[in-house]
Amino acid sequence: MVSFASSLLGISLAASVVASQETAPPQDQPAAEQMPANNGAAVAPAPNSDVPEAEAPVGPMPGVRTVSLDESISMALQGNFGLLSSADIVASARLAEGVQRAAFLPQVTPLFQRSPNETTVGASLDQALPWSGGLLHGSFGTHSPHDGLAARSSELNATLVQPLLRGFGPTTSLFALRNARRARESQERSFALARQSLIVQVTEAFYQVIRQRQLVEVSRQSLKRGASLKKASQARMLVGMVSKLDVFRAEIQEAQASESLVAAETGLDTALESFRVLLGLSPRTPLEPAPVRLDAEVSLDLEPVETLTTRALEHRLDLKDSRDRVQDARRALAYARQSLLPTLDVNVELSQTGVGATLADSLRSFDRRVGVTLSAGFPLQRAADRAQQTTGELNLRAAERNLRQMEMQVEAEVLAAARRIELLRKSIDLQRQGLVFAEQQQRLATLRYQRGLASNFDVVDAEGNLVSTRTALVGLLTDLAVARSELLRVVGVLETPSEDAQ
Repeated sequence: MVSFASSLLGISLAASVVASQETAPPQDQPAAEQMPANNGAAVAPAPNSDVPEAEAPVGPMPGVRTVSLDESISMALQGNFGLLSSADIVASARLAEGVQRAAFLPQVTPLFQRSPNETTVGASLDQALPWSGGLLHGSFGTHSPHDGLAARSSELNATLVQPLLRGFGPTTSLFALRNARRARESQERSFALARQSLIVQVTEAFYQVIRQRQLVEVSRQSLKRGASLKKASQARMLVGMVSKLDVFRAEIQEAQASESLVAAETGLDTALESFRVLLGLSPRTPLEPAPVRLDAEVSLDLEPVETLTTRALEHRLDLKDSRDRVQDARRALAYARQSLLPTLDVNVELSQTGVGATLADSLRSFDRRVGVTLSAGFPLQRAADRAQQTTGELNLRAAERNLRQMEMQVEAEVLAAARRIELLRKSIDLQRQGLVFAEQQQRLATLRYQRGLASNFDVVDAEGNLVSTRTALVGLLTDLAVARSELLRVVGVLETPSEDAQ
């Protein structure tokens, strides 16, 4: 009779300890603790919310400024050091294009000379003709003797040099300008691609923080249940209901939960520091991502893969640049072929001189002459020109191969990105089912242990399954959010704020 009463007393004591540990809120976080949001409002999950613990939002440290994903992207586009270096390269390319464009503006050179005998005032004009490849040169000058009795003189010269074979047309005259423009366009596209890649990186860093917060919360809950199990095992051992092995098993489980919590907190600190550096901030800046719901992206509807592939082939900036590189190679080959032609230039020269007592008289009484000459040349050493032509043909074939390879690579990237999203969705559904089973297993194992029907081995095993399932579900949900941005990037439709807005 005494033994039966002792057993009832032990069961009641152990059950009360376990029940108190299961119902009491964590000591380091009150049950009604509110999480500060970005706008200063309080955000707290509802007590009877249907959102699973692995998907409920977890807040940052109290008193820390929070930013949404859009705000994080905007800050990164303004302050990321790598992106700022890319912007400097774009600015340099624009300056280089401006220099080449200035070569087709009128080049005016004033002239002023003064000697003991006379003063000369004049100007010269050089104008490159972009569409014909010719060059127009003009000069005007007046000579005013210091002796008032001497006559004044003026002269006007105009010369047109027009190539007829080698150097004729915009292929040669605009070659440097077009190369500069293409270099600028290529750098601008690279800058746009860098902005898109940065958006994906910020999204990944943002959700990495969200993931680590969830893992910290999962580890805290596991540690709480581990402490409850250890106390219950110790109480049962005191009344002789379990052996010391159960206590050791509970202590090991609590130690492992403590280690997991330390690792999760360390990972959270590392993720926060990486997130801040990516935004161009100091790692110690008090700034964290705002809490988000991880189940928001699961219901995303995807277009057919064929539609996504067509869009990617149309909108991908790197693919557009590859197509332009083929045109660049063709233009370079045309330039190399024209360089093999002989030189044949026509020169048209107009000159007039006048002498008079005044400047007006010298301009009215002039002697005009017109001359036309034809010059030709054929260099004997053509090895460099032939090598340039052969190199141009090889570069053209290489550019066409690279374009074809890029198109296949883009298609493969789209297929892989879409397939990953579908895989993540299926895995999330399976993990959610597994989480329901793991929670039921944990509750059943705990109930059986409280009633003395089994040892705490089943409780420890169920706890391990529950933690691993929750951890896997958190990782899948955050990966899905990042995979969506990656899909938009590979399709080429990832929207980025304009530079003017920045």
